[in-house]
Amino acid sequence: MKIETGAIAITGGSGFIGRYLVDDLKAAGYAPVVLGRAPAPDARARQTDYSRESLKSVLEGVDAVVHLAGRRMTREDNQDDVSPFLHPNVEVVGNLMAACASAGVRKVIYASTIAVYSPASGLPYKETSPPRPINAYALSKLMGESCVEMHARLHGLAALSLRFAAVYGHGEKGTPALMKFIDQAGKREKLVLKGNMDYRIDQIYIRDATAAILSSLRTPCSAGVFNIGGGRALPVLEIAETVNDVFDNTGNLSVEDEVKKEAPRTVMDLEAARATLGWEPRFSLRSGLEDFRSTRDLAA
Repeated sequence: MKIETGAIAITGGSGFIGRYLVDDLKAAGYAPVVLGRAPAPDARARQTDYSRESLKSVLEGVDAVVHLAGRRMTREDNQDDVSPFLHPNVEVVGNLMAACASAGVRKVIYASTIAVYSPASGLPYKETSPPRPINAYALSKLMGESCVEMHARLHGLAALSLRFAAVYGHGEKGTPALMKFIDQAGKREKLVLKGNMDYRIDQIYIRDATAAILSSLRTPCSAGVFNIGGGRALPVLEIAETVNDVFDNTGNLSVEDEVKKEAPRTVMDLEAARATLGWEPRFSLRSGLEDFRSTRDLAA
């Protein structure tokens, strides 16, 4: 089902991805509606407590929903304790899907995560690979995917789940290594790397992430799970060196206590997104960082 115009509600619209998405939706001719718990600051925002009745009310007149809101893993969380994530990442999804069915919403885009996979899933990660969540947060997101699929099937809703790699960009604080490198390079500090320099991470630039959401709205596809990543497993040493080059800190790097052995890798196969959504990443690590820098400089 294609959604090419109309009102698009975004849960978590005031967050990192949400802020970029709101701007991109407006530029594409949609009418974004930001949903959140805080009092609505303007006409395009609506307040909700994420109960079914509240969501049904705020979804009136909405054509599609992009669900970005949820609870992320923090350093204080136990890796194996799913209880803190059940309400925000599972129960709220059920409330949202039920409200969408009642309100006549035509399509739902659910933001999931690469963390539903682990090396036990096999590389590269494919949508057909067995999910092997790496922690309780990832388990809750996988449960959310199942909740989306069940409600969509029962109520005849179009719904897609997008498994995002680590998203980076100006305003993000949740990708520690890369964002720490950028902060240090911007201050002309030495980047000190320890451990295995061949450890590899799948990173996606924010503008590619929002482009994938727009493609998901526009595709006639009405169901499925899709990997949305950067297309490469990036070695941590390459990430650090590229950050230094882009942020005028070239060569200011040292490697200490290096471990030389086979390193973990995280990378997703993107063929399903290319074939069905007509989407693939446009930004390399370097071009993404260059756009990041220009965006940051404009915001300064």
